Amino acid sequence: MSRISRPLTHIACALAVGLIALALWRLVASLAINSFWQDELFSMNLARVPHFAQMLRSAASDTHPPTFYALLWGWTRLAGFGEIETRILPLLCSIGLLATILCLPRPGIGVLPRLFVAALVATSHFWNEHAAEVRSYALAALLLALAALASSRIVAAPDNTRKWQITLVLSATLAAATHLFALYGAAWIALALVGVRLGQWRTALGVIAGVTLAGAAYSTQILLFHDFGNSGLLFTPTPAFLLNHVMIGLRSAGLPLLLGCAMLAVLATLGIIARRGFSDRTDRAATLHDIALLAGPLAVTLAGLLVTLIVPSLNYRGPQVGLVLGWCGLIGLIDRAAKNHSHVVPAALLAALAMTGAWLLSWQGLRPLPSRPDFRELARQLAAQPGCKGAVIPVLRDVDAREDIASDGTGMLTLLRERFGYYDSAGQRFIPFILVRGGYDAQVAPRALLAGRLTGQDVCPIIAITADVRGYPAARIEQSLRTAIAESGGDPARLQARWLIWYVDGHPDQPVRSIALFSLRP
Repeated sequence: MSRISRPLTHIACALAVGLIALALWRLVASLAINSFWQDELFSMNLARVPHFAQMLRSAASDTHPPTFYALLWGWTRLAGFGEIETRILPLLCSIGLLATILCLPRPGIGVLPRLFVAALVATSHFWNEHAAEVRSYALAALLLALAALASSRIVAAPDNTRKWQITLVLSATLAAATHLFALYGAAWIALALVGVRLGQWRTALGVIAGVTLAGAAYSTQILLFHDFGNSGLLFTPTPAFLLNHVMIGLRSAGLPLLLGCAMLAVLATLGIIARRGFSDRTDRAATLHDIALLAGPLAVTLAGLLVTLIVPSLNYRGPQVGLVLGWCGLIGLIDRAAKNHSHVVPAALLAALAMTGAWLLSWQGLRPLPSRPDFRELARQLAAQPGCKGAVIPVLRDVDAREDIASDGTGMLTLLRERFGYYDSAGQRFIPFILVRGGYDAQVAPRALLAGRLTGQDVCPIIAITADVRGYPAARIEQSLRTAIAESGGDPARLQARWLIWYVDGHPDQPVRSIALFSLRP
């Protein structure tokens, strides 16, 4: 390293450490700010089940394997059920992901590429969404990172790999048993390994055996317990839906400046290979393995697209699972570019880190804003309403057509109880208030309940709550409820809406109005 590039590298490393420290601080500070939200509430309701076998039977109906739920069930018995105590589990997995990226790349890779990729991860949308979320994503990311970097170690030193072979097989198998899309990622790692080191076919076969075992168990779970009709409504495999969610997922890989700089380093590495080739067989295998890992998110996404044509299962979170493979591949490719362009690449990384840090500090405070719908505050406000103890609470649900309303409403009632009953302290009962394409439809609305509350025969003033009618603006929802009041013989001016605002990634310029309480003024 030249005298010019050394200080640039040191400054870039310091900036990366600063970004990582800021991300970790905001993550820890947010543990108590955000209540459990919809999908987390599913996890927490399973964790509350008193008996482990009963919990597993309940978890079998989910679209994910029960591995994380089993771990969460045991964790809550040790740590408790509060937001902070429970979220320490995914927090530890996320810290483990950063530690893996920093400590496990193959020998010879510099410190700056490790720190840069760790900063890329810690400032990404994936991190903001999943780093402390009580779901399986943080665990799956950690396990896939262990598998990917263990595979990279095997490629770099194929004659001294016993502990890395064991690490690869165990972590890949556990990852495949944690999330459906992690199964695709683990299989891709095995293909990448055997593709560049044919002599490691036994190790790759061990990974495939573990993935197959996890896949067989998951397939059995899906065939026996999955509600295909319901998943078809949740995940509509239309081209527009799939394209939108794939792009959302892949864009979660990192902030544009950091991700763009990383991809420029990749292009520089490819240019070097095209001009000079590889120095030896080990260099060739390691670089090709890194390229294969970089392609991992696309491979995982393509596998998900194929499977979702059979079992609807893809939304934006599927492609997010494969991102960790790309991050692991970037480490070696950035390192190679930095060593061949020892002035330009460190300077570019430094500039990207500095500009990203300045942008984040321009709006981020040390105390983050709520970045999830606040079910806890919604329940508190419901409990504080006069006359609403033990009352029926309508919950807005949107459908595209009346025909989409299930004839058997028990599943919907269970869903509403799980989502809105977790924080409930007033013994309330939740029923659906159906909107059709965001509008009021008298044929499917709870008209008797509305009439009773408008006339005062039912003293509870709540006419609806909502948490996820996100396809329509707040004004559209309020207008639909004014229409409901008017068609029930009331004065639309009596509607009072209380929106509990939260912020995308905690950004003050991105408020979201998706969770609200609608009541009648006296």
